[in-house]
Amino acid sequence: MIDELYKDRMDTGWDRVGRWVARSGLTPNAVTWLGMALCSGNALAFCFHQNFWLFGLLVGLIELLDNVDGAVARVTGLSSRRGAYLDATTDRYKDSLILLAIAYVTGFWLPATLAITGSLITSYAAARASMLGAHGDASGGLPDLFERLERTATLCLGLVAAPFCPPILGHALMWWVLYFVAAMTHITGFQRIARRLGELDVLDAGDASATANDDSGQTP
Repeated sequence: MIDELYKDRMDTGWDRVGRWVARSGLTPNAVTWLGMALCSGNALAFCFHQNFWLFGLLVGLIELLDNVDGAVARVTGLSSRRGAYLDATTDRYKDSLILLAIAYVTGFWLPATLAITGSLITSYAAARASMLGAHGDASGGLPDLFERLERTATLCLGLVAAPFCPPILGHALMWWVLYFVAAMTHITGFQRIARRLGELDVLDAGDASATANDDSGQTP
């Protein structure tokens, strides 16, 4: 939601960072792969040191690279379909690795699994519909409630606060955070599905009308 509402302002700020990174010679795809490698290493290390505060802080810092690769692409004119696809695909892996690491350390496999499936369906609901011509341009109403920025920020805040927060109603803070992320991602997924279905209905009606007009114009 935040990214959708303030994307132009945020991109302006990130473009300044992108120009600085571009001077180092790093390409957008190199930044994407660097973020993937750092996220994988951080998740693996968390399984051993189990320091929630450190893991949460590093998740936040590493995820900043998710904005940098796009900024580098914009300021260098190196935007490409390949790069956009690579960025979106590695994001799904990073989301899953972070949640799997949390599940491994905490033992909260059910809420973590629900959060993973919610994160994936939120992305897939838009991506698959876009392949069919429904890009969400005519959806209107409220923006998507809980996108990747909100998911990552919530997890980071929960991880950083977890060592200092006592159990709430008998459950650790991360238990509540994971269920909250799971619930919000599925709500957002349903929100996207409903919008895209409405858009696809309009496209199907247009196709049916065009077919009917073609058939009526045929001569026996």
